[in-house]
Amino acid sequence: MKLFRSGFWAKAVTCLTILVELALLIAFSYLFSAGILESEYAAIFVLVLLLLNLMAIVIAVNAGGETDYKVSWLAFLGAIPVFGLLFYVLFAHKFTSPSQKAYMKRYDEALLKRETEPSTLKALDALNPSGGRIARYIERSSHGALYRNSAVTYFPLGDEAFPAMLEELRKARHYIFLEYFIIHPGIFWDEILKILKEKAKAGLDIRLMYDDVGSLATIPSGYRQELRKMGIKCEVFMPIRPFLDIRMNNRDHRKILVIDGHTAFSGGINLADEYINAVPRFGHWKDNAVMVKGKAVEGFTLLFLANWAASFDPKGKIDYDYYRPETFIDEAGGFPSSEGFLSPYGDVPYDDWSTGAGVYSAIITGSRRYLYVSTPYLILDSRLRDELCQAALSGVDVRILTPHIPDKKTVFQLTRANYGPLLKAGVRVFEYTPGFVHQKMFVSDDSLATCGTINLDYRSLYLHLENGLFIAESPVIMKMRDDFLESLSRSEEWTYETWKKRRRGKRAFWAILRVFAPLL
Repeated sequence: MKLFRSGFWAKAVTCLTILVELALLIAFSYLFSAGILESEYAAIFVLVLLLLNLMAIVIAVNAGGETDYKVSWLAFLGAIPVFGLLFYVLFAHKFTSPSQKAYMKRYDEALLKRETEPSTLKALDALNPSGGRIARYIERSSHGALYRNSAVTYFPLGDEAFPAMLEELRKARHYIFLEYFIIHPGIFWDEILKILKEKAKAGLDIRLMYDDVGSLATIPSGYRQELRKMGIKCEVFMPIRPFLDIRMNNRDHRKILVIDGHTAFSGGINLADEYINAVPRFGHWKDNAVMVKGKAVEGFTLLFLANWAASFDPKGKIDYDYYRPETFIDEAGGFPSSEGFLSPYGDVPYDDWSTGAGVYSAIITGSRRYLYVSTPYLILDSRLRDELCQAALSGVDVRILTPHIPDKKTVFQLTRANYGPLLKAGVRVFEYTPGFVHQKMFVSDDSLATCGTINLDYRSLYLHLENGLFIAESPVIMKMRDDFLESLSRSEEWTYETWKKRRRGKRAFWAILRVFAPLL
């Protein structure tokens, strides 16, 4: 299971396929040269290869998706003409299947239950036109609404979010929703599960979604049934069925906790002990989380219910009005006074827009004084790379924080390979020397920010279900900024000269990694 989760299975199948194809080519070459096969067979063989390549190229170019992703697959298809097309169809194609279209129909129906109040968007436009454009983009690309009358608390570490999550869970009176990529029995999950069991016995509506690949190596098989016996409505997102469906690229990478419609948590932390530094893994684990109270919680509630309805409730039996913030807000003391503007947003791989990439792009291009970015992986497409470089070249103070201790060595090398063009343009890059950075955060000009689950890599930006929180004109942005700067004080800064020295002996390896980056 650990080998599967690390990607060993996919790499092994790819290597085996390449070896089989090489063996076939060598065998055919020998048969032709030895005269065992006639020349017309050679011509037919070459013609078949050309037709397969042409078919693969036509399919890949006309499929949806980001350009760099297509280019990498075209290189792969060219290297493996016989089996490349089969690999593309099984693992990478961006054509929407009928089942995915049905998913999106149910998903959109749930999210259309919310909409931005015109006065809210007008108020943000007046304060921050760039923020207003981003909010409008979120609404049109993913049906994410903009809210006031909401409060947000920022936790710079999972260690600090953990007790707050337990405290709020104990207050639950009606329902609890959890959607996570990874759950792993231990201090963190066991304490949460203890509360969930008590609340389920008391009759609360407890629902849990976890991703099958994300939790493959952390929980036993049949764990869903164990949780259901406790009274928890548990579902597994896209269970692995390798002999029936090996298209497993689209994973549920979200992290959402909703309590009674008036309190929500999100951020980078999964429900496992390394996220609260209870067990050592890759040094000190730097992650973050946010707690939202008030009207904006509706955004997280509907993101959860949309995925639940689309994945597990095709008959549409959900009473969305019951789960609105207004239903139980009096028990929480009413709506808080407005602390800026909040827009929870989601991203799914089956629609026409990559909302997470769009939000990041808009914040980059809208920055005027500074832009601070924190990410565990720096696997950039050409658009985001060029926008970061252009921001730095135009005088914006662009700084990026990445890990110093990796969780995946190949991806870590690819992250470092991408430093060069950024450093040359004036972007400042720092590695967090105490350990691993898992937070995904953009902060700009003390006025705009976003944090959530979306890494700067192709899987998060284009293949997974993700979520984030867009924040505008809120005092919490300064806390996020200060946390970023405090992390830089414990980090090693790279220069372009440092990068060129580290590149020695790795130039060819890094170049190959960058070609196939979208496939990792």
